[in-house]
Amino acid sequence: MSGWISKLAGGGMLLLLVTAICLGGYSSLLSHRLELARQQVAEQKKTLAQQAGLITTLRADDARNRAMMAEQQRREQQLRQQGENYQRKYQDAIKNDECARRTAPGAVLGLLRGTDTAAAARAVSP
Repeated sequence: MSGWISKLAGGGMLLLLVTAICLGGYSSLLSHRLELARQQVAEQKKTLAQQAGLITTLRADDARNRAMMAEQQRREQQLRQQGENYQRKYQDAIKNDECARRTAPGAVLGLLRGTDTAAAARAVSP
């Protein structure tokens, strides 16, 4: 019986040794995976920082573009108002003018419209 117990004890020790080796290998595997996960987290933090910088730049560009669009709209509105004022002043100025009621000659209208290139060439060349 003591031989049987010593074989059982030796087999148990062998089992413990195999279990310890397996747990050591598993621990090494988990340690390697943990290191890979840490590297991924570091890369993701770097990417996130770059994206945050890009978002900040895009927001600044958006704000600048909106300010420029508002300024452009203000200028266009100002030009429309000027045009309307000039048109009103012109209409008031020619309201009682006999010359303004007459039709301009065709050649003059062509020059004003830019369609009479021959007359324009004659007017430019000496």
